[in-house]
Amino acid sequence: MIARVSNIEAFRRWRLDDEQSVDDLVRWLTTDSPSEAMTAGTAFHKALETAQDGVYDVLEANGYTFLLPDAEIALPRVRELRCFGQYGPLRVTGQVDGFHGKRVDDHKTTASFSADGYMEGCQWRFYLDIFEADVFRWNVFEVSPDPKKPKVYRVKPPHFLEQYRYPGLHDDCMALAADYYAFAAQQLPQRKAA
Repeated sequence: MIARVSNIEAFRRWRLDDEQSVDDLVRWLTTDSPSEAMTAGTAFHKALETAQDGVYDVLEANGYTFLLPDAEIALPRVRELRCFGQYGPLRVTGQVDGFHGKRVDDHKTTASFSADGYMEGCQWRFYLDIFEADVFRWNVFEVSPDPKKPKVYRVKPPHFLEQYRYPGLHDDCMALAADYYAFAAQQLPQRKAA
């Protein structure tokens, strides 16, 4: 059985939310209908993936335009790297946006920034474990749509957050993966927990 780190994170959040039903989670895990914000975020990721080092005031990708505050872009040479980790019977896959030495980078877009959700999540733990890295860094970009121009977004300078490897990290990942596997085996038998 294979699972994406994002699906395990959705499962982790679901367990903390008394308002969300099993059907809600199954629908999220099995339906691929991204919102406009998600589509714009994917385009921004693509723009960063293909950008060269330099100074930019505009980036474009997938039909979207991103207006930057005279940004100097310096990204790791290794980008969009996918890897797998085995957690009992569950194979977990993740793709980092950048990899440099023992640090993985993840680009996020959001309408408004709050550090709490990132630090509490499991994504950084799995990525550190799977990629055998010591530092996980989020580059969080606040983006807002231009009200007069479709598919044009204004981007603020990024917020940087970091988390670090700790003793017991692998065990924490193993425990959560086991819980997800048990849920997926019961609730997602046809899809094999993708």
